[in-house]
Amino acid sequence: MEILRKFEETINRWNMLKKGDRVIVACSGGPDSVALLNLLNQIKGEYGLKLFIAHINHKLRGKESDEDERFVKRLALNLRLKFYSKSFDIKRIAKKEKLSIEECARKIRYDYLIKLANRIKATKIALGHNADDQAETVLMRLIRGAGGLGLSGIPAISGKIIRPLLEVKREKIEQFLEQNKASFRMDSSNLRKDYFRNKVRLELIPLLRKSYNPKIVDALNRTASILSAQEKFLKEETFKVFNKIVEREDKKISLDLNKLFNYDIYFRRELVRLAIDQMGGGVFKTNFEIVERILDLAQKKKTGRRIFLNRSLLAEISLNYLNIYQVEKKKKGLPVVFPGIKKSKMFGISLDSEIIKKKDLKEKPFNDNQMTAFLDWGKLKPLFILRNPEPGDKFKPLGMKGTKSLIDFLTDLKVPRYEKEKALILTSKGKIVWVLGYRIADEFKITKDTKKILKIKAQKS
Repeated sequence: MEILRKFEETINRWNMLKKGDRVIVACSGGPDSVALLNLLNQIKGEYGLKLFIAHINHKLRGKESDEDERFVKRLALNLRLKFYSKSFDIKRIAKKEKLSIEECARKIRYDYLIKLANRIKATKIALGHNADDQAETVLMRLIRGAGGLGLSGIPAISGKIIRPLLEVKREKIEQFLEQNKASFRMDSSNLRKDYFRNKVRLELIPLLRKSYNPKIVDALNRTASILSAQEKFLKEETFKVFNKIVEREDKKISLDLNKLFNYDIYFRRELVRLAIDQMGGGVFKTNFEIVERILDLAQKKKTGRRIFLNRSLLAEISLNYLNIYQVEKKKKGLPVVFPGIKKSKMFGISLDSEIIKKKDLKEKPFNDNQMTAFLDWGKLKPLFILRNPEPGDKFKPLGMKGTKSLIDFLTDLKVPRYEKEKALILTSKGKIVWVLGYRIADEFKITKDTKKILKIKAQKS
């Protein structure tokens, strides 16, 4: 059978399956997923596969959606396969997350399948994308202005996800189902032309096939295959460069601008895209315009300028670096009691303090270690609070005349903007006592009249 031969060729070419794999088959009830299920069921003995069926009810078509779920459940019973399903109110979620229906449904679908795979210890998740889906995807991305990565289309394999039908045309799938008298469900929303993919499928591809290239699906799949191989090579080269010019910290990646601009524009764009991807966990879809804006700011070295990439991700220029970092939620102040040890997971800091009589102090109270503070205990008053900077913060830094705004003080020290916002401040009855890592307040320094000293040693945890 031609479709089975093509199916197994794709599996072997991409090393999709190995003996004993536990495979979740995502089944909507439509022709592609039903064909996928039947073909995997045919080869499960040869490969020693353990199959599971998963169905996601998007609740978009009322009774029709519910009937799809019942159909797949009956299919699972007939094949004696374990069945898993879950329903989601996609319209409500899409509205809340400000996503399109298509984008939201896709996100929910993949999230559910990956969580299910982890829960039941499945090693693979099989999806029913076919060659026509690949052609549609390439065209859609071309229309939207994608680069090589986008035009490489749907990957045959990505982590646990495999697509064994990706090189099989839709007409061959329909022939297979007809020959095997396999029933399936038809999604009426696939005929709605207000969805972009449907419009491409129902209008654009037939036009291209009729008027320009009768083998347009083959041509677009060939393009995707060529670009996929090129992108694989270029991605590997980008990673090599990335590791040479990047500095990593917790929740931050910094790109050295002097090194970045020694590379070709292709690498510059891909390096910025890679930094965003690594910090965003793939959540943020990096578009061309955003990357160009970031590179423009970087080239001009506009220190302090920033671009919000999404709610929790930020790009900022700081002197000779482009910083991509996660924005932290504003934290409440943390009450501290002295002396003793105080550990804070929230602030990622540990404070170890003791009270020492001045005459017993065996070390210099003034040193270059700004993570240790020596303070006049007699001048300190509870309540002690550890917090981040707030608007209007002022203090008199040790050794300076007069008060200064905290932000100006940190700016003079050339502290990057993102570090200013997460600096840690210790206050005593509302007054700034110590800017951890930078300076104590002059008011609380040790003098000839000091009798007892509060020594605080701060350590990042």
